[in-house]
Amino acid sequence: MALQPYNNDSAKALALLPQLTPEERERREKEAEVLDEKLRYIVENVPDRVYHVMGSNAGAGSGEFHTYRASRRREQERQARMEAEFQEAKKLATIQERVSRLAEIDEERTAQRRAKRQKKKAKAASRSKGTSDSGGEAGQDAGAPSSHSPAAAAPGDHAPPNLALD
Repeated sequence: MALQPYNNDSAKALALLPQLTPEERERREKEAEVLDEKLRYIVENVPDRVYHVMGSNAGAGSGEFHTYRASRRREQERQARMEAEFQEAKKLATIQERVSRLAEIDEERTAQRRAKRQKKKAKAASRSKGTSDSGGEAGQDAGAPSSHSPAAAAPGDHAPPNLALD
């Protein structure tokens, strides 16, 4: 027997019910909508054609065993495919979780190392500012160029010009 076309009669059925509280009526309407959606899916997507049906008055003949065996094999193959797809999806989900976890750990380590580098750089910058503010290295007078400034380079050296725009 083929399935009949879908007909949404749930609203009519709810109208025939005795008086309900608004909350109960709303809950039942939601349940009916969910069930209607499921039924619509079944009617539209589930095939209703049946192959190799035996007659109603005949017993199983000698050829029916092979028909049964073929349909059983098809069903077992379908279930094996579904299981393999599930295992593959499970494996991919595990791998994706591991990759994201490792990326998160890597990002944390990178952030820690970045902070350490910036801290070291800031410390070195404050150290160099501290020595220039005090007049250069110990033992030098404030007017003499330090060994680290471009003016102290030998005449043959090609030091970059001072580009500070003060």
